Amino acid sequence: MQEIAPGIYVESNYPPYNLGLITTEDGPIVVDIPPRPSHAWAWRHQVEEIAGSPRYAVITDGSPERQIAAALWNVPIIAAAETLRTITAYDERGWRDRLHAFVALYPTEAEVMAKVKPHRPTIAFDEQFMLYSTPSLYFETVHGAALGSLWLTIPERNLLFAGDTVVVNEPPPLAHTSDSKAWLNTLTVLSHRATVRQIVPGRGPALILRQRIEPQREFLRVMRRTARTLAHRGQDGLRITQSAEDLGQVFFNALGQKAVRSIRSGLERLIEEILAVQVPPSDEETA
Repeated sequence: MQEIAPGIYVESNYPPYNLGLITTEDGPIVVDIPPRPSHAWAWRHQVEEIAGSPRYAVITDGSPERQIAAALWNVPIIAAAETLRTITAYDERGWRDRLHAFVALYPTEAEVMAKVKPHRPTIAFDEQFMLYSTPSLYFETVHGAALGSLWLTIPERNLLFAGDTVVVNEPPPLAHTSDSKAWLNTLTVLSHRATVRQIVPGRGPALILRQRIEPQREFLRVMRRTARTLAHRGQDGLRITQSAEDLGQVFFNALGQKAVRSIRSGLERLIEEILAVQVPPSDEETA
């Protein structure tokens, strides 16, 4: 675990996320929980060794992975209201189907996963929320990688925990994106936010300067343009594969075919999004 500022830590050893720990006078605040049970418990043990029992755990979006992760800890959860609505909507069968995909990912922990029940957030908000402590924590909902995306800012440190809205050195996770243009606009807003100097991205290095979001902004633009072109030429698997191979060269040395697979699934998701709203071929990026 890396201490990036006094009393503020980032843990990057439990994939797929960067995890955060903020020590406050009222107890520790945890940012995200890994979705694998053994990792979730190891992370909690680390937190308790350094700061004691968590006061709250923050879930930075409402993606299926983070819904499962929230259910692995019996602690109060802070999340966007959209995440609460999603979790509340599950019936028994829907939740069982959601778990099934994760049982396949972690077969050695299948018995544990099968017993996990939905965990509704204790605090859920629609736009902004302030947790008064030392340091004070400012929460806001944003359009990002998934519904229910939020940011956690520590104003006195000019520091932002961005979740998967910001990723570095790998393709943006597009599988659960509902509005990629709104996500791009969010990054544009962040690029001009002078009160944020440093960012803990959802994935990648533990800490970056705000200026390092520029490659992600450009890559999202290119992904959207490519998906628009593919959408209007017809959904051709060979074209999508070739486009993913070409775009994957940006990350190939570090991630190899994993990056290409991620980009291909991202292009497929963006094509679905574009066709659903029937964006005309002449539409231009405005972000």
